[in-house]
Amino acid sequence: MTFTPRVAIYARFSTDMQNPKSAEDQERECRKHADREGWSVVQVFQDTALSGATKGRPGYEALLAAVRARQFDIVMFEHLDRLGRDLEFLMAFYKEARHAECELHQLHRGKLGIFDIGILGTFAQIFLEELSYKTRRGLIGKIEAGKSAGGLSYGYCVRRTEAGDVNKGEQDINRDEALVVERIFTEYAAGKSPIQIATDLNADGIPAPRGKGNSSGHWRQTTINGNRERGTGILNNELYIGRRVWNRLRYSKHPETGKRVSRLNPQEDWITFEVPELRIVEQSVWESAKARQTTQESLRTKQAASDPNGLSVAQGMRRRKYLLSGLLSCGQCGGNLTIAGSGKARRYYCANAKEKGAAICTGMPGLKEQDAAISILSGLKTGLMQDEAYAEFRAKFLARMKSAEKEREDMLRIHNQSIRKLETRHANLMKAVEDGDFSAPIVAQLNKVDAELIEARAKRAELTPEPITLPTDLPALYRAYVEDIVATLQDEEVSGRASEELHSLVDTVSVDWDADEKVHHLELRGKLLEIINAARPAGEAGLAESESSLKLVAGVGFEPTTFRL
Repeated sequence: MTFTPRVAIYARFSTDMQNPKSAEDQERECRKHADREGWSVVQVFQDTALSGATKGRPGYEALLAAVRARQFDIVMFEHLDRLGRDLEFLMAFYKEARHAECELHQLHRGKLGIFDIGILGTFAQIFLEELSYKTRRGLIGKIEAGKSAGGLSYGYCVRRTEAGDVNKGEQDINRDEALVVERIFTEYAAGKSPIQIATDLNADGIPAPRGKGNSSGHWRQTTINGNRERGTGILNNELYIGRRVWNRLRYSKHPETGKRVSRLNPQEDWITFEVPELRIVEQSVWESAKARQTTQESLRTKQAASDPNGLSVAQGMRRRKYLLSGLLSCGQCGGNLTIAGSGKARRYYCANAKEKGAAICTGMPGLKEQDAAISILSGLKTGLMQDEAYAEFRAKFLARMKSAEKEREDMLRIHNQSIRKLETRHANLMKAVEDGDFSAPIVAQLNKVDAELIEARAKRAELTPEPITLPTDLPALYRAYVEDIVATLQDEEVSGRASEELHSLVDTVSVDWDADEKVHHLELRGKLLEIINAARPAGEAGLAESESSLKLVAGVGFEPTTFRL
């Protein structure tokens, strides 16, 4: 009986830019060789758009498992570098194949031994290193010529000649995407969270930058937030202010997984060029966004990690549940005040006294949460009732309405463009049907586009901006808002977010107990003191000024002054 060797073919191409047919070409040539030799091809394994230096390739892993299971006698490939470009990686595969009594054959070379693997694998690895060096050298040349050497950021498009050809290394602003970038920065600077911005963009049907995985096409908070230090994310891309930064990161392949890992370069190695023609975001808006990022980061890093894994820092980054969470400290021992109880019975107590005993702190009677909030916020309330505060509010209110109108006009323009694209698709599908193409997929697609077009036209009315008119009862609305500010900020639905803003105004509040008067005294430090002093409230019951702090008596508020409207 004649023995017929069983053959497995492995084919691979490296990137999305290569022709997928190259894998088919590799398979076809290997099959021809197997037929000439009288071998039987029993399995074919492929990896598409994956580097030879990457481990964990599905096709390769399946091949290795089949080798271990002794499902064939020969593994054939066009060239050894199709199997891998890492010498250590190739030698490990060779050992597995040899143990399974399986031969490795390269097209036009034949059976490979350990010497062949060593020489060819070394050349493959050297090729990768040389390619990396030459690629970097070419990118530096582009950068020095003032051109782009990286990918295409959201908000930009490649520049094309009048004939429609790509002008390599040159970029222009994509006007529609630029409007979205401006919207993100404006809303973030105004206080909207990245997750809410992403939610609203998805609700408006605005396509996100292309990504990987199931979330492609959808906005996420990480798309907006990114990493400030690494310059990733919409909010950290300096190209939006006309500054191109290159060489911020360096990349290398992980020795075990083969995946590309990025590391931050020292700032002195960064290469920066000014490209004012690519600016999208105004400097003032950029600086406001950066200032808010700094504030948020300082709030997150106020408390150092107290556990080996640093989990306490992650806990500190969670949204605060109560308005004054993390602000109050014991005037006796300096420890934090913790809250206990529920509803109107919630009170602040010294955590050290409660958990460590009288040897550390003798403690104090509980401070009602509502009394503490009223004491601190009443000063803010008084300041807000001044003429100057209302005038500023009115100006900002009007500016916000104008900004919202412009934003709606921009969104309407983008929406109209989407409608025009749908109308074009609808017309093309209708023509196909009229020309006799009655296939079920065409009709299904026509019905789908028709439904999308009806929905888009209906939504257009919602986006059409209305004329700007200030409410006639704006002064009354403002007065009611200020009068109810304490109750509003104590609402559990908003207190967590309001707490973040209050932390930007108040550094700390030290609480002492006066046993004789049987009242709590609160000493406040932070920017809120400057606001109250600048307002110069007429009613100052319970207020005692000093150079660096503001002393309040718990439960004693201010009578707000009236202002002219």
